[in-house]
Amino acid sequence: MNVIYFINERITLDGLSKEDSISLQKQHLLKYIQTNNLNIVKPNIYQINDYYTIQHALLYDLDKFEIDKVDYLLYYSEEVMKDFVYIYPDYWFLLRNHFNFVISLKKLDTFGDNSNSLIS
Repeated sequence: MNVIYFINERITLDGLSKEDSISLQKQHLLKYIQTNNLNIVKPNIYQINDYYTIQHALLYDLDKFEIDKVDYLLYYSEEVMKDFVYIYPDYWFLLRNHFNFVISLKKLDTFGDNSNSLIS
Protein backbone atom coordinates (compact mmCIF):
# COMPACT_ATOMS: atom_id res chain seq x y z
CA MET A 1 0.00 0.00 0.00
CA ASN A 2 1.17 3.49 -0.81
CA VAL A 3 1.56 6.38 1.60
CA ILE A 4 2.39 10.05 1.47
CA TYR A 5 3.34 11.56 4.79
CA PHE A 6 3.26 15.14 6.01
CA ILE A 7 5.51 16.83 8.56
CA ASN A 8 4.77 20.30 9.87
CA GLU A 9 8.11 22.08 10.20
CA ARG A 10 6.59 25.32 11.52
CA ILE A 11 5.16 24.25 14.87
CA THR A 12 6.45 23.05 18.20
CA LEU A 13 4.94 19.99 19.83
CA ASP A 14 4.84 19.06 23.51
CA GLY A 15 7.09 21.98 24.49
CA LEU A 16 9.91 20.78 22.23
CA SER A 17 12.02 22.96 19.94
CA LYS A 18 11.10 23.08 16.25
CA GLU A 19 13.99 20.76 15.41
CA ASP A 20 12.95 18.25 18.06
CA SER A 21 9.31 18.51 16.96
CA ILE A 22 10.34 17.64 13.40
CA SER A 23 12.39 14.70 14.67
CA LEU A 24 9.49 13.49 16.81
CA GLN A 25 7.09 13.56 13.87
CA LYS A 26 9.57 11.91 11.51
CA GLN A 27 10.50 9.18 13.99
CA HIS A 28 6.90 8.16 14.72
CA LEU A 29 5.75 8.37 11.10
CA LEU A 30 8.67 6.35 9.73
CA LYS A 31 8.23 3.71 12.45
CA TYR A 32 4.55 3.36 11.51
CA ILE A 33 5.40 3.18 7.81
CA GLN A 34 8.06 0.54 8.39
CA THR A 35 5.95 -1.50 10.82
CA ASN A 36 3.09 -1.64 8.32
CA ASN A 37 5.26 -2.24 5.26
CA LEU A 38 3.95 0.85 3.49
CA ASN A 39 5.52 2.21 0.32
CA ILE A 40 6.37 5.92 0.40
CA VAL A 41 5.42 7.64 -2.84
CA LYS A 42 6.57 11.01 -4.12
CA PRO A 43 4.36 12.42 -6.88
CA ASN A 44 7.07 14.95 -7.72
CA ILE A 45 10.41 13.21 -8.27
CA TYR A 46 12.21 16.54 -7.88
CA GLN A 47 11.02 17.02 -4.32
CA ILE A 48 13.95 17.03 -1.93
CA ASN A 49 12.36 15.12 0.98
CA ASP A 50 10.35 11.91 1.03
CA TYR A 51 7.64 13.84 2.87
CA TYR A 52 5.65 17.02 2.31
CA THR A 53 5.83 20.09 4.52
CA ILE A 54 3.35 22.31 2.66
CA GLN A 55 -0.21 21.10 2.09
CA HIS A 56 -0.72 23.37 -0.93
CA ALA A 57 2.37 21.89 -2.58
CA LEU A 58 1.05 18.38 -1.97
CA LEU A 59 -2.33 19.24 -3.48
CA TYR A 60 -0.63 20.94 -6.43
CA ASP A 61 1.59 17.91 -7.12
CA LEU A 62 -1.30 15.46 -6.86
CA ASP A 63 -3.26 17.50 -9.38
CA LYS A 64 -0.32 18.28 -11.67
CA PHE A 65 0.79 14.66 -11.93
CA GLU A 66 -2.83 13.49 -12.21
CA ILE A 67 -2.74 11.19 -9.21
CA ASP A 68 -6.32 10.34 -8.37
CA LYS A 69 -5.91 8.17 -5.28
CA VAL A 70 -3.16 7.20 -2.88
CA ASP A 71 -3.91 4.71 -0.14
CA TYR A 72 -2.84 6.81 2.85
CA LEU A 73 -2.08 10.36 3.89
CA LEU A 74 -0.26 10.05 7.18
CA TYR A 75 0.56 12.78 9.69
CA TYR A 76 1.55 12.88 13.35
CA SER A 77 -1.37 14.64 15.04
CA GLU A 78 -4.40 16.81 14.43
CA GLU A 79 -2.34 19.72 15.74
CA VAL A 80 -0.01 19.64 12.71
CA MET A 81 -2.96 20.07 10.32
CA LYS A 82 -5.37 22.23 12.31
CA ASP A 83 -4.36 25.65 10.91
CA PHE A 84 -4.64 24.44 7.32
CA VAL A 85 -7.98 22.74 7.99
CA TYR A 86 -9.35 25.85 9.68
CA ILE A 87 -8.06 28.44 7.20
CA TYR A 88 -8.56 26.42 4.00
CA PRO A 89 -11.44 23.97 4.54
CA ASP A 90 -12.15 23.72 0.80
CA TYR A 91 -8.54 22.82 0.02
CA TRP A 92 -8.53 20.33 2.88
CA PHE A 93 -11.60 18.70 1.34
CA LEU A 94 -9.87 18.53 -2.06
CA LEU A 95 -6.69 17.15 -0.54
CA ARG A 96 -8.53 14.47 1.42
CA ASN A 97 -10.27 13.32 -1.75
CA HIS A 98 -6.93 12.18 -3.17
CA PHE A 99 -6.58 9.56 -0.41
CA ASN A 100 -8.47 6.45 0.60
CA PHE A 101 -7.53 7.04 4.26
CA VAL A 102 -6.30 10.13 6.10
CA ILE A 103 -4.62 9.11 9.33
CA SER A 104 -3.42 11.01 12.37
CA LEU A 105 -1.05 8.75 14.31
CA LYS A 106 -1.78 10.36 17.63
CA LYS A 107 -5.53 10.00 17.10
CA LEU A 108 -5.03 6.38 16.05
CA ASP A 109 -3.11 5.71 19.26
CA THR A 110 -5.96 7.11 21.40
CA PHE A 111 -8.02 4.05 20.55
CA GLY A 112 -5.77 2.19 22.97
CA ASP A 113 -5.17 -0.89 20.89
CA ASN A 114 -1.40 -0.18 20.77
CA SER A 115 -1.19 -2.23 17.60
CA ASN A 116 0.21 0.70 15.62
CA SER A 117 -1.55 -0.78 12.65
CA LEU A 118 -4.64 -0.19 10.62
CA ILE A 119 -3.86 -3.17 8.47
CA SER A 120 -5.32 -6.38 9.80
